[in-house]
Amino acid sequence: MADTKLGEAAMAQRQEGSAEEGEEHRLRAALRHLQAEAGVLERLVYKHRNQHRGAAYFQYLLKVRRDLKLLLGAHLAEVINAVFPVITCRKPANTILVPNRQGKRKPGANHSHYKRLLGVARLLSQMAEPVMKGAVQISFLLARSFFVELCTAVLALLARVRVLTQQMLLDVVSVYSKVTDLTDKKQAVKISIDKVQAFREYYPSSNDPSTILECVWVKDKFVLHEKTKASSQKTQDEDLKPCTPDSSIQYETLGLVSEGWNTLPSLIHDI
Repeated sequence: MADTKLGEAAMAQRQEGSAEEGEEHRLRAALRHLQAEAGVLERLVYKHRNQHRGAAYFQYLLKVRRDLKLLLGAHLAEVINAVFPVITCRKPANTILVPNRQGKRKPGANHSHYKRLLGVARLLSQMAEPVMKGAVQISFLLARSFFVELCTAVLALLARVRVLTQQMLLDVVSVYSKVTDLTDKKQAVKISIDKVQAFREYYPSSNDPSTILECVWVKDKFVLHEKTKASSQKTQDEDLKPCTPDSSIQYETLGLVSEGWNTLPSLIHDI
């Protein structure tokens, strides 16, 4: 029975590790593809700006390009490099809660990786609307046989951006939920200085409420829902409880003190 339970636990840990590796691989692959699509969109906007800048569909393309620049400027690759070691328990959770001390001109300065992950999720949820509205305007032109080659290229690009952003939104929300669960638990941080090791306990902050994210499919897209939950004090309350022994302690008096006290008056009288 013990071997069976150990085997099941090992299998569960292996499945969790493979799922986390799959999420990391999907996020990195989607980010690379999104960078390529952003480059193609930048080239299309640069080439057709003078001719189509007054059209409605071109204004939506400019909004999509702006959102892609903001998303790529968030440096999601750095956030992935910092978050996944925490999920796989290779680093403590408080490493992603500390703000990054960087220059003011660099995006993400003075914001923790945890907050940047939340910002990326919010941005991905807002990118669906301009992509869909731009695709609708392009379909109107394509139905009238106007600029067939350009409309076909732009429509394919918008479809690709839509699929990538929706998949990234699901993965980012899943990663954020896992990190939130880890930050609500007590952790022990191992510190090593000059071959001297010490352990420091880390407790979640009780002042800042945590944000819970959830993706809900509405009509034709995923909609991001946010909920606020107060921080849990369970771990701190458990450690602050007084130590109560499981079994009562019984005390026994020694007889040496009483025997010595009986002989003490006779010694004083002799003196």
